[in-house]
Amino acid sequence: MAETRAELRAHEIFTTLEYGPVPESYACATAWLDTQDRCLGHYVNGKWLKPVHGDIVPWWDPISGEKLATCLQAQKEDVAAAVEAARNSFLSWSKLPGAARAQHLTRLAKMIQKHQRLLWTLESLATGRAIREVRDGDVPLAQQLLQFHAVQAYTQEEALAGWEPVGVVGLILPPKFSFLEMMWRICPALAMGCTVVALVPLASPTPLLLAQLAGELGSFPGIINVISGPASLGPALASWPGVQKVAFCGAIEEGRALRRTLAGEGAELGLALGTESLLLLTDSADVDSAVEGVVDAAWSDRSPGGLRLLVQESVWDETMKRLQVRMGRLRGGQEVDGAVDMGVKEPTAYILARNYVEEARKQGAQVFQASEMPSVSPFCPPTLITGLPPASPCAQAEVPWPLVMASAFRTAKEALAIVNGTPRGGSASVWSERLGLALELGYGLQMGTVWINAHGLRDPAVPTGGCKESGSSWHGGLDGLYEYLRPSGTPARVPFLCENLNYDTFGLAVPPALPAGPEMGPSPAPPYGLFVGGRFQAPGSRSSRPIQDSSGNLHGYVAEGGAKDVRDAVEAAHHAAPGWAGQSPAARAALLWALAAALERRVPTLASRLERQGVELKAAKAEVELSIQRLRTWGAQAQAQGHTLQDMATLFPAGLVNVVTGNRDHLTRCLALHQDIQALWYFGSAQGSQFVEWASAGNLKPVWVNRGCPRAWDQEAEGAGPELALRAARTKALWLPMGD
Repeated sequence: MAETRAELRAHEIFTTLEYGPVPESYACATAWLDTQDRCLGHYVNGKWLKPVHGDIVPWWDPISGEKLATCLQAQKEDVAAAVEAARNSFLSWSKLPGAARAQHLTRLAKMIQKHQRLLWTLESLATGRAIREVRDGDVPLAQQLLQFHAVQAYTQEEALAGWEPVGVVGLILPPKFSFLEMMWRICPALAMGCTVVALVPLASPTPLLLAQLAGELGSFPGIINVISGPASLGPALASWPGVQKVAFCGAIEEGRALRRTLAGEGAELGLALGTESLLLLTDSADVDSAVEGVVDAAWSDRSPGGLRLLVQESVWDETMKRLQVRMGRLRGGQEVDGAVDMGVKEPTAYILARNYVEEARKQGAQVFQASEMPSVSPFCPPTLITGLPPASPCAQAEVPWPLVMASAFRTAKEALAIVNGTPRGGSASVWSERLGLALELGYGLQMGTVWINAHGLRDPAVPTGGCKESGSSWHGGLDGLYEYLRPSGTPARVPFLCENLNYDTFGLAVPPALPAGPEMGPSPAPPYGLFVGGRFQAPGSRSSRPIQDSSGNLHGYVAEGGAKDVRDAVEAAHHAAPGWAGQSPAARAALLWALAAALERRVPTLASRLERQGVELKAAKAEVELSIQRLRTWGAQAQAQGHTLQDMATLFPAGLVNVVTGNRDHLTRCLALHQDIQALWYFGSAQGSQFVEWASAGNLKPVWVNRGCPRAWDQEAEGAGPELALRAARTKALWLPMGD
C-alpha cells in the first residue's frame, strides 16, 4: 500500500532526528557550472577567458568519482593578459578617493550576501570541507572582511597619510587553500588601491565565482583577475613585469624556492608558509576545554594543517585518555551532511597524511586512530601520534592534516625551549587557568599569533601572521594594510637582476690588504679592533685594511672582519637581546637620550675625526648633529642622563651593538648565510642586494635591500620615517579572551 503524504513526512522527520540534518543540495552549484558549459576557464578584466591553447584537465568529485567539469590550464599568455588588465585598472582604481573604494567593497559584500548559498555549496563541493564550516564560518567572515576594509579605505587619506598603494599584486595560492585565505589578502589590497592577479590551483571554482561577482559590479572589472594553473606557473607570475608585490601561501620549501627565484627581480615578496599549529597544555588547564581546543585546531575543517601537542607530564595520562574518547565521537563523511565534523581534502593531502603515519610507525611511534586508515577512500580518520623520539625525522618535520603529534614536557622553561628550538613560528595556543603562567608562556613563545585558552580565533581588526620559517607577512588589522602600501613618492620596483652573478663565489674571497705607507695625523680612536660583546677585540683573521681620505693620505687601519667575527657578533647580540627587550619603553628611551646627550658634548671631537676621513667640516658637524636628533626622535620623551660616552658601555647590555669592519661583500655573505640572524638590512650594490635576497632563503629571514639605489638618510622621510619603524619591529598577536 502506498504511504500517505503524512506518513512520508513523519518518516522524513524520524530519519532526520535519528541520523542528523537533511543533507544540503548541490543543485545551485551544479547549475552555475552548467552556465559555464562545465568548462572552467579564467576570469580576466571582467570577462571569462577560455583560450583554445590551454590544456584541459578533468575535475573529479573525490567521493563519487563523478566528473564535475573540465578546467583550462593557464599559460604565460594568460598571465600576461591578467597582469595587463590589473595594470590598466590600477591607473583608475588607485586614484579613486577612499570613500569611493569603500562603497565598491560594500557593494561586493552585498553581492556575496545575495549569492552566499552558491558560494558555500561551490566551496564545499570543490574542497570537500564540511558544508556547515563554510556556511557558518567562511562566508560570514568574508563579508566581515569586506565591510571592515571598506571602513579602512574610507579613512585611508587621514589615517595612512604619506603612504600609497604598491601597485599590481600577484597572489599565489596552494592546492589546499580555502577561498577565505584569498579574501584575507584581496580585501586589504583592494582597500588600499591595489589590483590583484590571483593564481589558483585547477578545480578552484570559488575564486572564479568571486571574481565574476566583482566584475558584474561594473566600473572596475579588472581589479580582481583569477587564472587557474599549476604551481609551476607561480614564478612566471611573480617575476612578470609590472607585478610589484607577490603574496605567496604554501609549503615552506616552495616559498624557499620562490625566494631564490625572485632574487633581483624587483617585486617585494610576502610569505605565509606552512600550516602546522601548536597547542601547549599545562597542568593548570581545564583539560576538557583543552581537548575541545585540540579538536578545533586539528580535526575541524577550519584547520588547514596538523597540530603539534605539548602536554605537561602530570596531566599526560588523563589528557590522552579523554582525547581518545573524544576522537571516537568525531564524525567524517560527505561534506553535504550538516552533522559531519570532517570532510575530505584533496588527494595529495590524503597521501601525505598516510605516508607520514607509515613513516612514524617505522620510527617507533604509537599511532591511535578512531578508525583504520583506508587504502583508497579519501576520508582520513582523526589520528594521534605519540612516543616519537625528539630527534626523529617525523618529530622534526611539519605535521600534516589531520594528524596530531603529541609529546610531554616537565616545566614551562622546557616547553619554551622545545617550541622555540623549531624553525617554524606560525600560530599557537596556551591552555592554563593561571593567567600569569599563560601570559609568560604566550610572550615567551616565538610565534606570530598566540591564543590563551582558545584556538583559531579570527577577527578582521586583529593582525595574523608568523615568524621564522612560517614567513613574515601579515593579514588583518593595520599590519595587513601596510603589506600593500609603500611610502609616497617611492619609485616603482624594477628588476635589478645581475645575470652573471655567481652565488657560490660572491664575497667568498677577501682581497689582500697590504701596508699603504705611513699614517697621517693622530692614531684613530677608539682603539684598533672590532667592537663585539661590549669590548674591543682583535679580528679572527689577524688582518687589517687601510683607511685613506679623498686625497689618498693614509690615516690608519681598521680590523678585517670575517666569518668567525660575524658568528661572535651574532652570538653576542642574541645574549643581549633578552635584557634589552626586557627593559621598559621608558628605560630604553632614557638610555637613547643619554647617548644623544653624550654625543652632543663631543660634537667637535667627532666632527674632527670625520674631517680627517675626508668629510668637509660643515658636513661632518651636520652628520653628528643629525645622529643626535635621530637618537632623540626614536628615544621618546625622557630626560637625558648625565653620562659620558665612555660610560655608555656600562649602560647598554654588552653585545647590544656590535661593529665588524672589513670587506663589504665578504661580510654580506657571512651575514646573509647566517641561520641565526632574524632580519637583514642591506644598502649597497645591486649585486649585493640580489645575493642577500637569494641567501635569505636559507632561514627565510626578512630582508630590506636598496637594489643599488642610494637612500637619502639625511632626509626625514627616508632616514627617520615610519617605514623604518615597520622594518625594525615585528608584530605579535596575543589573544586573551574575556567575558562569555
